[in-house]
Amino acid sequence: MTLTTFLCRVKAASRIGAALIGASVLAQASGGQPAAVPAAYFCPMHPDIVTRAAGACPRCGMTLTPADPFDAREFLVDLTSTPAAPRAGAKTRVRLTVREPATHAVVRDLVEVHEKPYHLFVVSQDLEHYDHLHPSRQTDGSYAIDITLPRPGFYKLYSDFLPLGGLPQVVQTSLATAGFRGTLASQHARLIPGGARAREAGGMRVTLTLPPDGLVAGRDEALRYHIADAVTGAPIADLEPYLAAFGHTLVLSEDTIHYVHAHPVESLPDGRLPAAGGPDLTFKAMLPKPGRYRLWTQLKRRGVVSTVSFTVAAASPAGR
Repeated sequence: MTLTTFLCRVKAASRIGAALIGASVLAQASGGQPAAVPAAYFCPMHPDIVTRAAGACPRCGMTLTPADPFDAREFLVDLTSTPAAPRAGAKTRVRLTVREPATHAVVRDLVEVHEKPYHLFVVSQDLEHYDHLHPSRQTDGSYAIDITLPRPGFYKLYSDFLPLGGLPQVVQTSLATAGFRGTLASQHARLIPGGARAREAGGMRVTLTLPPDGLVAGRDEALRYHIADAVTGAPIADLEPYLAAFGHTLVLSEDTIHYVHAHPVESLPDGRLPAAGGPDLTFKAMLPKPGRYRLWTQLKRRGVVSTVSFTVAAASPAGR
């Protein structure tokens, strides 16, 4: 877990804790008994959004999830693969087991977030390969899926899940292909920001626009996308929902330590089908430290999920 994730959890716990303590004090001051502590609700994507009532996240529109805001445990993930040393270009069966940190008991109850209980991101150490997968639950409580690592080298696997009653977890594990003779340092990403701000995929031309003054670390930033037909240039307004959103964006720092999973602020319409999105989408993301980042954005159109990637840089707030 990154420092940013930890601070978000502390902030969330502090906010709801202060609210609950305040309610108890008021009850006692008025001569009544301390009121029963109500449930806390928070956003699985933005743990700093905490309320005492059910509802939707004001930042991304996701349904708030009940949880214990003081449960800041960091859960564990055991990773096994068959074969133990994967071969590049061949299928590898990976099995991921979530465990409670104190007893190491298997955690069987994961909350469904964006239609899936388990989101798995497979990223090469050099940040050139990206895959967003959803392992299936097995009878023993583990989650398994077949993956293909396209090239020899090192890979990071990011397990993104929400234990029932706990706070959102992002747990990083690693795999290395058989016979790779390089070192971890030789695979370190060397990102070059400032490249093309338009990419084509799935017949779409996706253009990224950054804030006029650039990205600043520690600031809630808006990543704005315009989606047009790759041939005609006409705006596209028939994006389909993908995992309960009009898009998904994953942001990783160059050193692969800092992780941000974001969704468009343009939420799906309630009860109106078929839902259609575009041509403009806005993703909110806070980049935790100055430096370079790779981001991948996934969009679905005509039944096909397409991925575009960009490289960006965040400046130090001290220099602004």
